Amino acid sequence: MAKAEYKLSPNEAMIMKQERVIHGGVMANFTDELLLTNLNLVLIEKGTFGNVKNIQVFPVNQIKVFNNQAQIMMSKTRGGYPQIEVYFVNGQENFGFESKKDATNWIININQLVTGGEVQINTSAKTAIPGTEMIVDALGGTVDAFKGAFGFKSKNSSTESPEKIAKKCSSCGAMISGKTGQIVRCSYCDADQQL
Repeated sequence: MAKAEYKLSPNEAMIMKQERVIHGGVMANFTDELLLTNLNLVLIEKGTFGNVKNIQVFPVNQIKVFNNQAQIMMSKTRGGYPQIEVYFVNGQENFGFESKKDATNWIININQLVTGGEVQINTSAKTAIPGTEMIVDALGGTVDAFKGAFGFKSKNSSTESPEKIAKKCSSCGAMISGKTGQIVRCSYCDADQQL
């Protein structure tokens, strides 16, 4: 029988809380509640009518860290909702949210708690599809090659251009792309980083 509520330990403090979270696979609904304390990530599984079915506690000190970043990635549920994938020493848990903003806030707060690192949130326009900059640059290069083959000069006729690369965002793990040395903004979490 599950406890009716999660009780904080004397040395535990609440950091954030979110209702209407998905956990548990394809048939899951937005019925669960997720809590972040200074010690634990707590999932309160609820039934359709709000009754508590189970409480799962995941210690935050068990979240993997690589390159001073908590191993949390943003992805999507099968239903297309944003979700975070949290990688623990002994497994992985996925938590789905109704908005990308909520998922991003959880990634930022968990990362800050686990690593102690500061995270900046930028609120500027985003690219609609990740990687489109690389595709546009590649198509532009193809057009320039055709122009050169027919004797036309290209507008960007430099002898050496920076290498185009794609890598994972150091904040959320989404794919980002651009030219070597360029500072790009992740379209999922708005983190700026140099390629």
